[in-house]
Amino acid sequence: MSSNVARKLLPLFAAALVLVAFSTPAALAQKTFLSSDDAKERDEPQKFLPDYDKLVKGKDADWVYFPDGALKGKSFLVKEFVNNGKGREAKEAASYGKEYMEQWLQKQGFDVVDKGGADYTVEGNIFNAWEPSGAARVWGGWGANPGVGIELLIKNKSGAIVAELRQKSKGSTIHDAVENGLEDCAKSIAKGK
Repeated sequence: MSSNVARKLLPLFAAALVLVAFSTPAALAQKTFLSSDDAKERDEPQKFLPDYDKLVKGKDADWVYFPDGALKGKSFLVKEFVNNGKGREAKEAASYGKEYMEQWLQKQGFDVVDKGGADYTVEGNIFNAWEPSGAARVWGGWGANPGVGIELLIKNKSGAIVAELRQKSKGSTIHDAVENGLEDCAKSIAKGK
């Protein structure tokens, strides 16, 4: 009877062995931004964040890096956003960044201050912004709505980087796309992932 049981269990043991072999740390490693299709987009500069190689898939924001895990502080100072995207759309999108970042941080339970003394400082960049062309509006798809690409760099009081985020979002207008993207970023900041 025991040899009969052994023969029946042999396929289970073989399957378990295969599963263990493919569960190595390399196989379980998170996909990084630089190995993604997003990193290969020619119209999306990678010149604002210092650690593109450390960005991994985020929970709400597309790509995140939290070197020390979730943020412990509660207050933020948000600087005016800059842009390194091309065209007037990127400049327009950057002009909405500070206001929406403050709004969504507050909705996540953080305090926003106007001057020094904050636990963290947020610097934002618009790396891309687009209005759909006539054909894209008609045929639909990703390009059918206005969109933006947002990057955030968060530093603590001593100037050390505590978070980096990169997000692409769409909306009915560029204004709306900025708000949508920063809402997702604020959720990731609150969760630390």
